[in-house]
Amino acid sequence: GNKLDTGKSRVPTTVTNAVSWRSEGIKYKKNEVFIDVIESVNLLVSANGSVLLSEVVGTIKLKVFLSGMPELRLGLNDRVLFELTGRECC
Repeated sequence: GNKLDTGKSRVPTTVTNAVSWRSEGIKYKKNEVFIDVIESVNLLVSANGSVLLSEVVGTIKLKVFLSGMPELRLGLNDRVLFELTGRECC
C-alpha cells in the first residue's frame, strides 16, 4: 500500500503564536512606536468655482521598535477618546 510520509510532527502556529516574519529574541532599550499619518487633499474646481471632484487620500506608516513578541492595538477614530475630549464621533 501507499504510505503517507508526514515528516516531523509540528505544533500548529495558532497554538504557539509563532510568526514567520519576526525573529525571536528581539530586544530594544526602549519600546517605541512611531506613527506617520500622511494625508493629501485633491480638489478639482471648474472655471465658475463649482467643485467637480474632491477626495482625501491617506497613508499610515509605522516604525516599530518593540521587544519580544508584542501585541499592539491601535485604535483610529476611537470613540472613547472622542467622548473624553468632548468631540463628536462617527
